[in-house]
Amino acid sequence: MKRYRLPLLLVASAAVIVAAVVPAARRERDAARQHHAAAREERERLRVRLADLGRRTSEEERATAADGVSAARALRLAVLRATDGLAVSGVEVSVSVTSQSAIAARGRFAAEGQFTEVLRLARRLADSSSGLLLGRVSLGAARGAVRIEADTFILREGP
Repeated sequence: MKRYRLPLLLVASAAVIVAAVVPAARRERDAARQHHAAAREERERLRVRLADLGRRTSEEERATAADGVSAARALRLAVLRATDGLAVSGVEVSVSVTSQSAIAARGRFAAEGQFTEVLRLARRLADSSSGLLLGRVSLGAARGAVRIEADTFILREGP
């Protein structure tokens, strides 16, 4: 009978360990599933919103920059188009319409992200195909990320 005590003791201790660990692991698994489901719902909500914004954007792109309001819209769209597909957050765009000179709209832009993403964004903003003219551009640190701030302009299109 003594030969069976050690294996029985090992089996009993394994059962106690399993009984202590399995419920905690199940709770952790369930929490991860809930987090994943919430993230999936958020992704779907953002996908629908992006599709709606895309439809509105394509409609608004047809507008010309003949007046200041259209130019302000074009400036916002150009800046937001530059952020498309980049992992940047905290995007802020403020636009003011000017009634003088050739400048139809003047704006200020800010965003945060990893250094490489912010540099890609700066390259897109500076690209001539963006339709923007950049004034002052500055990079700085912000909450563990890099923050870009830029003064932007868009020129009034001819009639």
